[in-house]
Amino acid sequence: MTDALNTPEVLSHYDLLDRLGIIEEINRLKSLVIERNDLLGEATVIFTQTEIPEIARTAAGFLLNKFIPRRLSFIYSQDGGPEVKVLSFRNMKEDPPETHLIDLSPFDGFFSENIGLVRFSDMQVKLQDPVALEDLNIMDPELVIPVKGHTGLYGMVVISSKIVGGDYSISELAYVDRLMSFVSIAMQNSIHYSSSVTDSKTRLFNTAFIQSEMEEEISRTKRYGGVFSILMIDLDYFKRLNDRYGHLAGDLVLKEVASMIGSSVREGDVAARFGGEEFMVLLHNADACAAYSIAERLRRSIEVRRFFYMNQEIRVTASIGCVAFNSDDTISREDLCYLADTALYRSKHAGRNTTSIVGSGLLHRAVKALHQMDNN
Repeated sequence: MTDALNTPEVLSHYDLLDRLGIIEEINRLKSLVIERNDLLGEATVIFTQTEIPEIARTAAGFLLNKFIPRRLSFIYSQDGGPEVKVLSFRNMKEDPPETHLIDLSPFDGFFSENIGLVRFSDMQVKLQDPVALEDLNIMDPELVIPVKGHTGLYGMVVISSKIVGGDYSISELAYVDRLMSFVSIAMQNSIHYSSSVTDSKTRLFNTAFIQSEMEEEISRTKRYGGVFSILMIDLDYFKRLNDRYGHLAGDLVLKEVASMIGSSVREGDVAARFGGEEFMVLLHNADACAAYSIAERLRRSIEVRRFFYMNQEIRVTASIGCVAFNSDDTISREDLCYLADTALYRSKHAGRNTTSIVGSGLLHRAVKALHQMDNN
């Protein structure tokens, strides 16, 4: 477009084109193209983020490059459900507000009728929920922008008045609206991926995901060497617990034990719900000794934990089976699961609330022997 303005034909009529406003319009379109290219570049960066907190931080960073509000808050649903988290910036630094906002449901209906960016003053008039409004009011809101997907409201961006520069311009408001459309897509992708690999009840990974990780770890260990281990964990007498306290109590125990498992493993390890009251953990770079130590620490923490449901104290124990895999082992993922399950049932037969282990040596022969025992 710049080259076109510099051609002899255009230059010879420049004054006329300028008086007619054509030059001004061309320059406006040039600026618009630059802005849209910048926006697409920012969208590309946003789409490289796979976790919702990082999507939020990335989007917040782009907004703060355009203007500096007194406070910028990103309210988002971590897993596509109603429960929310808040990422907030004040003076360009993360600074969580003292809000009691716990879910997005009061705002879902409002934004199904009010599309796009709204001023908080308009929301105060239209939204008949003083408690929800008060929770937002703590964030010093001027603008509220919904982050929506086809399943509803995923989050909101709450922007305070600018520190300098007066009111928000039309171009700034348009930029925020466009950026949030890309954020919505990124959040949808994150939520859909998360739901495809996680167990909805415990929020641990699901069976399909950890089995896939096992296949990759077996291939990696055979190629590059090393060792990894598998823990198979089963809650003892869980059916009795459900029969005595009810399934809601059982669900509570499952969720809390899952949280304990998730927080007890190291960064990079994979914890999954394997089905029912059974869990599996893949421990990277952990030999039999390390796996046993982790398993025992987890087993003891479950044993001493007191769970409470409807003012009732519930105690539960766990049996654990361990198996280690070395680079010279030749067994398959199915055989490795079989060995871990066999180690688990040894713990069950030993009286429960204990850990049993199958070492990494001679695994291939061990699997054959166990299969023969089962077939006899």
